Amino acid sequence: MKEESLRAPNLLIEVFPDCVVLGTTMTSSNEPSWKVEALNLKTGKVTIEQVPLSQMVTPSKPVSELTPCQISRLTRLYQKVGYLIDEKLSTWIYDFTYELHPEREIQIWEEMAAVFEKYNKTHKLAFSSKREILRLLLGLLGGEQPKDSVSLELVKLFKQQQASSFCIRPHKPLTSWENINYKMFAQIYTAYVERHQIKIHDNKDELFVTLMRLVEGQPPQSELGQELLGIWSEIHQAELAYKQEFNPLDIKDERKKSKRAVVIRPGQRKFKLELMKAYGGCCSITGCPVEAVLQAAHIIPYLGAKTDHPSNGLLLRVDIHQLFDSYYLSINPETYKVEMATVLSNSCYWDLREQPLRMPKSKTARPNSNALLKHYQIFKERWFSDS
Repeated sequence: MKEESLRAPNLLIEVFPDCVVLGTTMTSSNEPSWKVEALNLKTGKVTIEQVPLSQMVTPSKPVSELTPCQISRLTRLYQKVGYLIDEKLSTWIYDFTYELHPEREIQIWEEMAAVFEKYNKTHKLAFSSKREILRLLLGLLGGEQPKDSVSLELVKLFKQQQASSFCIRPHKPLTSWENINYKMFAQIYTAYVERHQIKIHDNKDELFVTLMRLVEGQPPQSELGQELLGIWSEIHQAELAYKQEFNPLDIKDERKKSKRAVVIRPGQRKFKLELMKAYGGCCSITGCPVEAVLQAAHIIPYLGAKTDHPSNGLLLRVDIHQLFDSYYLSINPETYKVEMATVLSNSCYWDLREQPLRMPKSKTARPNSNALLKHYQIFKERWFSDS
């Protein structure tokens, strides 16, 4: 194992599909892998995973700047333990610029160096033995249980050491950023990637770092940060709209358009997921269960976050969705049955006439009667205004 493998960076970029490593928890001299905190970018959940070193990719460039005080502390640390890892002081210091939170990492090493010095003072270790003790310390720091007398002694020294508020205790995995809203991190990330059509193998270093700084509470310092903050605001507004009862009479056009005049719908994915859940993954008119041909249809056309409420939606098969949006068919708001324009009388769709609408079990997800009425009135005026 290379000497550098004694220390892993605090932030790694997408080591396996849809995940990013937040921090390392343990190292082992016997296994070419790290136990890490992994954030699932689809679910927003953080789990502990054992990841092979071969799958890890460090950021392509430094993500933090060190202060003169931090450099001075790292110089002292190098004289105590760093020389066991890096042949050059400059390499040792430079590695810490790849940490998203270098201060946290420096304090961990200061705590470990104090324990290491106490043990070395008693046992007068040779160089090779020092490296083995350092490996044991890293393992204990990350959560390994003591398995021999040496480890037990190191644990005892850890307990004796008066730790600062940032001390990471033995037997506990390294945790980081406990107060971060990881679910929001994943939602913003997903929305940005979909909006810009970023592929899985594209470099996302700047995206990850900027987004992490943002959810930590730091103000945006770049155009990317401003855009991510805007996406956060859109998601927040959509969640507020969802919690409120849908009111078709209180809607303003809040749509945003790209330079090509294409309407941007940041909540469309969430809107469909809510309707898939409400209608049990089946078309609300035909009962079709094939997700690939199901779409989230707005009863009142999309005008912003407020219209992404599930009670303003129907889960429809793609062709039924097109007919609904074009007002070739509608739902009678009194009977909740399908009505059709007579031009469809000779088509395969005519058999769906008078078909009862499938209703969600959740009352908050059931189609709003006022929204259905608005759609139904346009439908009637278009096809039956002379009758």
